[in-house]
Amino acid sequence: MQLFWMMAMMIVIGAAIGGFTNSLAIKMLFRPYNAIMIGKFKLPFTPGLIPKRREELAVQLGQMTVNHLITKEGLQQKLQQSEFKNELVTWAQGELKKQLEQDCTLNDLGAFFLKQEDLDVRVEGQLKTYLNQKISEKITAVEAKPLNEVVPEAFINNVEAYIPKTTDFIQSRLIAFVRSPEGKQQLKYLVDDFLADRGMLGNMINMFLGNESLIDKVQSELVKLLQRDTVSAMLERVLKQEWNELKEKPASDIIDFLKLKSGQDYVIDYLVRQVDMKSIFNTPVRDLIAQHIPYLEEDLIPHVTDHALNWVGNNVEQIMEKMQLSELVRQQVQTFSVQRLEEMVLSISRRELKMITYLGALLGGGIGFIQGLLVYFLT
Repeated sequence: MQLFWMMAMMIVIGAAIGGFTNSLAIKMLFRPYNAIMIGKFKLPFTPGLIPKRREELAVQLGQMTVNHLITKEGLQQKLQQSEFKNELVTWAQGELKKQLEQDCTLNDLGAFFLKQEDLDVRVEGQLKTYLNQKISEKITAVEAKPLNEVVPEAFINNVEAYIPKTTDFIQSRLIAFVRSPEGKQQLKYLVDDFLADRGMLGNMINMFLGNESLIDKVQSELVKLLQRDTVSAMLERVLKQEWNELKEKPASDIIDFLKLKSGQDYVIDYLVRQVDMKSIFNTPVRDLIAQHIPYLEEDLIPHVTDHALNWVGNNVEQIMEKMQLSELVRQQVQTFSVQRLEEMVLSISRRELKMITYLGALLGGGIGFIQGLLVYFLT
């Protein structure tokens, strides 16, 4: 009986010591949180291991995250998984539908994202300014150049090709005018003025030939004259000469003649008004892109997602370097209080730590049992 009580006492004492020491060791990982000073001397083993090594722990966690947890290869493999791509496409399509279900307009989006009220007015003003600037730049750039260097070569060729047709048109219109009653009346005025300036000679010619007969003869001869090929050739030569001179003139002469600068603002205002910015920016986005929604959902989103994931995968190393994940983890760990670190570790491994305490008690109890046997046999 005495042996039983001695063995039981040894086992209980050994288990208590083993469990207590393991529990104390676990506690000393975190506690005390701060160093304990006795006068000028610091009490050994204070603060606890983790508070004392928090800086090193933060650095090691950062390196472990980059080198073993969030690695380039792991991220690339994740980005290339078809399941992940499909999930991302499905999410994007759902977000698009969710946004389109709202009756938001471009003005609403501008007010929300850009903090700009009446975005249509702003865009219209910016468009006018942009067009004015670009047109002014173009005009300034070509003013000193001759016309044949400004206009397209195809336009010049077309004009030169139409000169013979223009000549025929002018000749035919002149003949038609001379033959018309209006033309005949104009010829009568010209002949009367001509004869009146000749005094007696003019009166004699008019008396012998008669006014109407003279006009008919002049009209007939003038028509014959206009129908000659030499007249046609002369007209074509004059037109070509004028066109060649016009081509060599600086573009500024044409710009001033057509008053392009003074009419620039009016033309731009007219063109911008035709766009009707107010109506566009106050129409729900859903209605603006209604006919393109199937394309956005079925083609554009998968295409953009695939290219975006490929780009991220190809540049993941540079992205990770720019993000400085190890430094980010280190900074975050350093901001944690020791109490929070303790709670995090215990929330993950509380059961295992208890098992370590129980294992210490079991080993202590085993050692106590062995000690009891040794004491019994030795004594």
